Amino acid sequence: MLKALMSVAVYSIGILFKKDSYKNNTMLDMLSISIEVAIAAYGEAKYDSWGFFLQLGAVVFEATRLVMILILLTSKCINLNPITSLYYVAPSCFVFLSILWIFVEFPVLKQKLGFHFDFVIFGTNSLCAFALNLAVLLLVGKTSALTINAAGMVKDWLLIAFS
Repeated sequence: MLKALMSVAVYSIGILFKKDSYKNNTMLDMLSISIEVAIAAYGEAKYDSWGFFLQLGAVVFEATRLVMILILLTSKCINLNPITSLYYVAPSCFVFLSILWIFVEFPVLKQKLGFHFDFVIFGTNSLCAFALNLAVLLLVGKTSALTINAAGMVKDWLLIAFS
């Protein structure tokens, strides 16, 4: 349920970075979403504070990433298209995620599953991730960070419906 807070976070961070303008009606909608998510989280039978704060942090970081991408793609001082943006953003994401993966995931995989590196699976997953990131950058560059968030919510609804 905390994923529903993404639109609130994107709108709030967009206002903070002056990419969105404050509107009373929109803020009222965002507050109602926040209250509904809080009620759903409070009513969770297996509520875990640590998991709640981790997920909340993930929402804030993802919203910040989307707004920063919007700033990169629409800034007049910086002339980046989606491919160039991906050229600069992807290596830094790879480095930071690899560091965490080596210390957190790799020891567990090696110990429990006898992990071996499969280049075909890794290559196809990498290609899918590249296509997804390119699509996100194209959509954010043409519309806004809130639009990509709304598209993500529609995707979640469809996943639930077809499941």
